[in-house]
Amino acid sequence: MKTIWRGVSRAVLAVAIGTCAVAATAQVEYKVPGLVDFSGPFADLTKQLVARDAVVKWWNDNDGKKIGVKLTVKNYDTRYDGSVVASMWPGILNEMKPIIGLGLGGADLNALQQRLADDKVPMIYAPPAYGFGWLPNQWVFGVRTTYAHEWGTALNWYAEQNPGKRPVKVAFVSTQASPAFVDFVKGVDKYIKTVLEPKGLATVVATEWIDMQPVDVSTQIKKVIDAKADIIIGAANTTMAAAVLRAEQLHGVNIPTLASPWHTIWPLAQAMKTYAPWEGHMVVTGIAPTTDKNSKAWDFYQVLSKGYGLPAEWNPLNMLGISQGLLAVRAVEHAAKKVGAAKLTGAAVYDALISTSFTEDELMGVLPTISYTKEAPFPAQGGKVKVEWVKDGKYQLATPNWLTIPSNVTKW
Repeated sequence: MKTIWRGVSRAVLAVAIGTCAVAATAQVEYKVPGLVDFSGPFADLTKQLVARDAVVKWWNDNDGKKIGVKLTVKNYDTRYDGSVVASMWPGILNEMKPIIGLGLGGADLNALQQRLADDKVPMIYAPPAYGFGWLPNQWVFGVRTTYAHEWGTALNWYAEQNPGKRPVKVAFVSTQASPAFVDFVKGVDKYIKTVLEPKGLATVVATEWIDMQPVDVSTQIKKVIDAKADIIIGAANTTMAAAVLRAEQLHGVNIPTLASPWHTIWPLAQAMKTYAPWEGHMVVTGIAPTTDKNSKAWDFYQVLSKGYGLPAEWNPLNMLGISQGLLAVRAVEHAAKKVGAAKLTGAAVYDALISTSFTEDELMGVLPTISYTKEAPFPAQGGKVKVEWVKDGKYQLATPNWLTIPSNVTKW
């Protein structure tokens, strides 16, 4: 009988030990609010941006499981309306008690930027930062720098590739209908006049303001032509870019534009079924280019598309969401390794963001190595970009290696 009871006791003890082991390795769940636009002006963009959710699911199954953390994303439709964001946010805080959030863009940024420090919730963004948001001690973290940083770097590179056209004559074609569009013109203009022009690399020869959704800009482009511009900067939505291209064709010229990947070449070429009209035009960003399939970023996308529900098409829009998701999960990961899986807070994740150098390898090649300080809500120093262009009718990588953003881009 004693032998039987010893056996039973050992069995009970073994089960108890096993149960404790399972409990010790279980993932602690944290809820992550995602701000989206499923019914407003950027609904089509959001469909691509939520690629970030696939990144979170992938991370849960891999690195999150190893460290005992699970992130659950819940998306809130804000219709890209700042007043809606402001009204929803207190309820989101109460329901989710988030340690990190995933933002959408300017509408929620304007509503939340100045209160996130009090709420102790760092918020990750994929769109670029702006000069008016270049403030210290922010709880907003952009994976990219400002347009002025990105475009200024590409312009610097372009000037070096075209010594026969020095100084490169720059024309701005943008709109005053949005403070964001005016902001990046100011930023690039200042960089040219204070840095590139004294070096004889570039000069501004024209600035033309057009509508946000223009029908015809042939008059403004004629002024750009008369100014003998070598390059046009500022057409930062597809409608403006299409209007500029039509006007160039009307006048029988091809002045290269410089923009971001989701503004000009890729989206419009999908509709045109050809890249030929964009010969010589360029795009630049701090996210891995989709023209390079010989990369770790491409390999990572295959993992997401095959196992986590992303569509097979690799494009610049879903790369925005992927970049955002990667920075968010890595920030949580670094924080958990420091304070423990069960002790994560927004403050701990914030501390990880401003004290960690996130390597290109852990960011799966989607982003270069980036780091933050309290001086800016984006990688103000050491950021990098790559340039793509259309050459010989093919949309392709222009700079195989990352270009380091100059340290002399200053506030405007």
